[in-house]
Amino acid sequence: MRYFFLAGIFLSLIVFTSVSSAAPSPCTPVNTDIPVRSTLASAGFFANLRRADNSISFLMDRLISESEVRAREVASSEGSCSRSCPNALTAVVFTSTPNQTLPDHEDAAMCSRLFQSTQQTPIEYRNRTFDSQEDAEEWYNDLTQGDGSDGEDLYARCPGACSPAYSSVTYQINGTFHVSTSVVCGHARDKDDNQYRLTASVRWICPA
Repeated sequence: MRYFFLAGIFLSLIVFTSVSSAAPSPCTPVNTDIPVRSTLASAGFFANLRRADNSISFLMDRLISESEVRAREVASSEGSCSRSCPNALTAVVFTSTPNQTLPDHEDAAMCSRLFQSTQQTPIEYRNRTFDSQEDAEEWYNDLTQGDGSDGEDLYARCPGACSPAYSSVTYQINGTFHVSTSVVCGHARDKDDNQYRLTASVRWICPA
């Protein structure tokens, strides 16, 4: 398994779009990330099984919670800002990247070519919509483990020992969850290090 998917990655990814009557504050442009936090997390099976405080399962939930708070603050302080679209809203952005990779391995030449090409043009699975958080979780689980049509497509395009790095933008409109994920296919993950760099941010977007 090249990416340890965790149940609950999309739990409570709620968009906050309330308008505040508070005094105007600096307005963050659309499609500009407002950092929440970045941290290293263990992909170890047993660490995640027991939800150790250094595990992806624990830290992902923590980052989600922090992102919700930050999204609420941003929507409150910047809700009256004039933007490039009338329906701008805040989305939660998560990235997951192997902390260390192995440039010297049997698939190194292929992975190097794929890394260069997907850096320029990432593999994208855009605007997947779901009626529930559970459905969104199931889709993401399938994607990262090579199951389902999108997962099979990803593993065919990022094959062998090459390791994907994921960036997902998630928001909710009228009870429907919208998820877009882009992937850069890189070198093999160093399983001795066995960590991922997790990053969370908030972004104003103009939904399609």
